[in-house]
Amino acid sequence: MKNKNTRPFAGFENGLIELKLRQFQKVAGLDRIIVSSNDPVVLDYAAQFAAAEDPRVEPLPRPDEFGVSATSMGAFIRDYIAHLSEDGHLFWSHVTHPFATAEVYERALDVYRERISEGYDCLVSATKIQKFLWRDGKPFNYDNTVERWPRSQDLEPVWEINHAIYAIPFEVMRRSGDRVGDRPFFFEMEEKEAMDIDWEEQFNLMDEIARARRVEGRSLL
Repeated sequence: MKNKNTRPFAGFENGLIELKLRQFQKVAGLDRIIVSSNDPVVLDYAAQFAAAEDPRVEPLPRPDEFGVSATSMGAFIRDYIAHLSEDGHLFWSHVTHPFATAEVYERALDVYRERISEGYDCLVSATKIQKFLWRDGKPFNYDNTVERWPRSQDLEPVWEINHAIYAIPFEVMRRSGDRVGDRPFFFEMEEKEAMDIDWEEQFNLMDEIARARRVEGRSLL
């Protein structure tokens, strides 16, 4: 999808990258805001934002070998993202989640700090699914020999990783070679917060939703 991250979106002239940086600008618990991209338009805007709005923003040109579709996500995480810092913690999100707001990020950071102190080694945002799921010709998350149609609220929940937030110590990331450690905590997000943009139709739909929210006086930040 051409210029997905920089075309105008819901009144933000510089698009999803502007919206995401303005959301992160309101998150006090972040020491650095790294914008990794191989798109010069994204990097130029990030540099302008850093100079005019928030010095925590750091545009980072992505090496060519990690900016092509042939690169596996595993290699991208293991060989690139895991080495962005020698120590500290990674709090990773994508500009394509326009409704993951500063409030959501602040809440996730608070939960992450709590869960790390309890022995979890990372936080992964997920959407809880309690629906009638089948696999291999039989129910997956309920026993229909006990109750053919149980109440949906009694179904065993299944967690869908929605990719809106990953939080993990860099050391754990390098050791595991992944953005999910050995003991993840699933941070629940509602579907309306976790919606992601991949295709043109999704962009247009979420642009309409975002504009409607702004008309109602609801902030996207």
